[in-house]
Amino acid sequence: MDLEELKTLITLAECKNFTKAAKLQHVVQSTVSNRIRSLEEQTGVQLVVRDKAGIKLTTEGEVFLDYAKRIQELNDSAFHEIHMLKKYEDRLSVAGPQWIMDYFVKDFVIDFAQRNERLAVKVTIAHSEEIIPMLQDKIIDLAVIAYRVSAPDMVCIPFKASDIIFVGDAKGYKHLQAGIRKKELGDLPLIYSDIWENYLSEISDNILPDRRIFKMHCNMLSDAKEFCCRGIGCCFFPEVVVRKEIEDGRLTRIPIIDLEVKHFQIYIIYNKQRLKSKAMTSWLDSYRSFSIA
Repeated sequence: MDLEELKTLITLAECKNFTKAAKLQHVVQSTVSNRIRSLEEQTGVQLVVRDKAGIKLTTEGEVFLDYAKRIQELNDSAFHEIHMLKKYEDRLSVAGPQWIMDYFVKDFVIDFAQRNERLAVKVTIAHSEEIIPMLQDKIIDLAVIAYRVSAPDMVCIPFKASDIIFVGDAKGYKHLQAGIRKKELGDLPLIYSDIWENYLSEISDNILPDRRIFKMHCNMLSDAKEFCCRGIGCCFFPEVVVRKEIEDGRLTRIPIIDLEVKHFQIYIIYNKQRLKSKAMTSWLDSYRSFSIA
């Protein structure tokens, strides 16, 4: 299967327009059409349909798109690894969500790179649901994510932890510094972020009335923090994420008196097949020298 055809499908799925896809790929529109037609002939199914808005993928097209992306990632990873090994003894590919890399991993990666001059390091930012297939396909060597993964070919070990705290804009919610009770959460404008999904579902299911509609709903902690600082609402965060804003007086902690403090745990997950490599051995040696919070 031609890689250029796969790249064309990926581009078309993103821009949903044959003309735009042609411009982005620096080809004429007929080439885009021919490449899609070729993929449909090879797979034996229709991948793309036209509608008034442009194009959309069929159900089969959506499934095939996931594989096309993984094939492209494997191809890019292979070439990247080959070129790195021209100069370095080994390479280590690390992936994690942006905020976890920023608050938990960045300094560790920098220290690792400085201590291992003969090892190349590649850092990939992605959502957790995108990272696990990368591990399985050996596109990355290890991941740093916020939940445990159980798989026979993976090793999952704890890395860092942080208390989960409830905060609000210091100007608007200073009067709540003494604390509130959990039943009062429903009276406040709340901001939803991904942290609710894995750590706070008990609150939204059992404490908030009718699984409360949130004032703001976003999937990035950085955005949720910005909304919180601007006084739009209150939100739960790992303490490390808002520590600076609390110290600067932009946010204030709002204790929930009758709610047990929850903890946010970060895990390192790696593929067993890379365990004996020089890069992985060095990483694990460095990991053991770090105290687990």
